[in-house]
Amino acid sequence: MNAYESGRTSVRRLAKVFGLPASTVGHWVCTSGAGQTSPARHRPVTGDTHLIALVRELCDEPRHRTFGHRRIRALLRRRYGLVVSRKSVLRIMRDQGLTRPKIWHRTWRPRRVEKMEPVCPNRAWQIDMTSFQLSDFRPVFLVVVIDCFTRQIMGWSLGHRCRASEWVSTVRMALESAGLTSKELCRLLKLRSDNGAQPCSKRFVEYLGSVGVKGQYTGYNAPDDNAFVERVIRTLKEEEIWPNLYDTMSEAREAV
Repeated sequence: MNAYESGRTSVRRLAKVFGLPASTVGHWVCTSGAGQTSPARHRPVTGDTHLIALVRELCDEPRHRTFGHRRIRALLRRRYGLVVSRKSVLRIMRDQGLTRPKIWHRTWRPRRVEKMEPVCPNRAWQIDMTSFQLSDFRPVFLVVVIDCFTRQIMGWSLGHRCRASEWVSTVRMALESAGLTSKELCRLLKLRSDNGAQPCSKRFVEYLGSVGVKGQYTGYNAPDDNAFVERVIRTLKEEEIWPNLYDTMSEAREAV
């Protein structure tokens, strides 16, 4: 019989002697000796079989399979009139294996397009936009169109706004510089862009259709699908924009 069982000392005194938390020593005492275990904690709410069945029923519904304990608790109150604490619902869901990890990783999406490998000019173009600031923190937006075969910048625009109009004017400049002035000349040209608001806008899509250019989008979360124009923009920013500070739009336009 140890000192605790003989009644000569307490758990807190033993914890003080060993320099350990009282909960740790209490666990040792309860599990020592003749296989004694600590009594199960009485849980009048989380041990209710009817409440557990309701929580599981709500979590098993297809629309609720991504719900957390807060939304399940709200459904219990709205649908069944049961007012249960948030921690009680969380404990039930944990015991039943109905919780999900706190950190969700975004689902990987396969690419929809492959790398552009044109065999001659004016067959594969890419367009993209970037932004920087003037010295007074006014935003400036740069739109660039590049030929993937010659790596030549066919068109670009610089302004304080980033509407679909700026994208249309950039493509118009590129077509004029390449001499593509008719639908027949543009029928073999593909213009690839990301899935932003401007390239997906009705005005930009309608303009591509009116000039005979075939629009193409990159895959989601796949910037390397637009690697040619992305690399040109990176070079421009590393070698010109980031090392300098422009006070006016005319100064920035001249530098670009």
